[in-house]
Amino acid sequence: MHLKLPNPIWLVVLWAALVSVSLINRPLFPIDETRYLAVAWEMWSRNDFLVPYLNGQPYSHKPPFLFWLMQLSWAVFGVNEWTPRLIAPAFALASVFLTVPFARLLWPQRPAIADSVPFILLGFWLWIVFSTLTMFDMLLAFFVLLGLYSLVKASLTHSFQYWLLLGLAVGGGILTKGPVILIHLLPVSLLAPWWAQKTEVNFNWRYWYFGVLAGLLTGALIALSWAIPAGFAGGEAYQKAIFLGQTTGRLVNSFAHAAPWWWYLAFLPLFLLPWLLWRPFWAGLISLKLDEKGVRFCIAWFLPVFIIFSFVSGKQFHYLLPEIPALALLIARSADSVLLIKGRQFHHLLTGMAILAGLIAVGLSNISDVLSWPEAAKSLLISWGGFLLISALILRFIVVHSIKHSALLICLTSIVLLAVSSSAYFSLEHRQYDLEQPSKAIASLLAEGKPVVHYKKYHGEYNFYGRLTHGLPVVSDALKWSMQHPDGYIIIAHKRKKHVDSKGIVYQHAFKNKTKSIISADFLLKDTELQGLLK
Repeated sequence: MHLKLPNPIWLVVLWAALVSVSLINRPLFPIDETRYLAVAWEMWSRNDFLVPYLNGQPYSHKPPFLFWLMQLSWAVFGVNEWTPRLIAPAFALASVFLTVPFARLLWPQRPAIADSVPFILLGFWLWIVFSTLTMFDMLLAFFVLLGLYSLVKASLTHSFQYWLLLGLAVGGGILTKGPVILIHLLPVSLLAPWWAQKTEVNFNWRYWYFGVLAGLLTGALIALSWAIPAGFAGGEAYQKAIFLGQTTGRLVNSFAHAAPWWWYLAFLPLFLLPWLLWRPFWAGLISLKLDEKGVRFCIAWFLPVFIIFSFVSGKQFHYLLPEIPALALLIARSADSVLLIKGRQFHHLLTGMAILAGLIAVGLSNISDVLSWPEAAKSLLISWGGFLLISALILRFIVVHSIKHSALLICLTSIVLLAVSSSAYFSLEHRQYDLEQPSKAIASLLAEGKPVVHYKKYHGEYNFYGRLTHGLPVVSDALKWSMQHPDGYIIIAHKRKKHVDSKGIVYQHAFKNKTKSIISADFLLKDTELQGLLK
């Protein structure tokens, strides 16, 4: 069996399959995805495209670029769920394609690197996962890649247009996720005398740093063209938040996702999957030479950012997503040094894991009764496990003719493995994350003129699906509010194991690892069991 389709077609087909599986099988994730669509929806319903809003208040946690793109998609296709969910995957695909000219710039004498690197990037497990999530990091990764591409072009051509391209990338990155893009771009910019080849350092380095400064100022002007009028429109508190609060809060003393300095180091093997299991990567490592421009550039890109984020207070996997292309380029360069024996199948280990996973799933279906699993779980294990087993067996016997083919097969196997796993999971646990029906139930109560509030924390998770134009008020004293609004309803999150049987609960649904109940205020005042949910 041979793989003869051109690279661009393979990339688009793999990307389309990955995104389609996500759109079909997975609802919007609470809390992040539902919140971001809620912000875009509230801006849309208010006809305010300057200041993001959530629950009637200016939303300062993120700049507006993603929200603008969501509204642009609604202007073309009408308000819907699927077009906003295509934005991050589109930027992920654009980044994959951008690695090809990037590799040609760094290793012009090694064209095979440009052939394999897009499949290596697309095949990273973390890249696969975050390619399908409606978040800001894929957009940021694209702008980081674009900015770094402009730096390499500037080092080769000395043309001022690439400093303007750098400014566009910086501006886009700031409007996407704030000044954090500077952490991803500045180390490479400042280390240019180290990574540039000797034949390229004869130009004026003062001019180089002037160009970097010009690019940064251009990006800052682009961002300020939104931030200044938005700050005036959003008020003093919003001004302080967008100019200072979020960045310093996350970098110095994180208000969320705090972790020790060694956290990223401990999870580095996870960042490298599945290529950690790819023999050409390890076999070619010894051939990497620090005197190569491409190798130095990727090290200057990845290592300083990795160290900086290790000492930043807040940590999440996706914070380092813009550095995964650097790993992809290094892995492609390492594999390019390996002499491939025709027909040698370096994808055996991963396809073997997929076969084992399929066998385990089918095997578990036979003992599901002993494990007291529902009948639905048994049928899912058989269907999805069987599909994974058959797919992995087919991939196992494909003949490899080049490093590119080997990378393509690893990429394809990874997508099949993760897509099947997620499909099986969400087929069983879809209700745990799907907020469409409860959102419509809340909207129906509001349409009847009933007061509805949320008890304690609320992140706007019902706003988009329910098309709530002003969100829901939040109360901290449920009993006091119920006394004031006996005809109203209050939404309370409580432990899933807490079983309550009451006529006062008009709607109940799973919410991640909890249960949310929509409770009649009148019943809440009378029922002590319902009041126990407030604890």
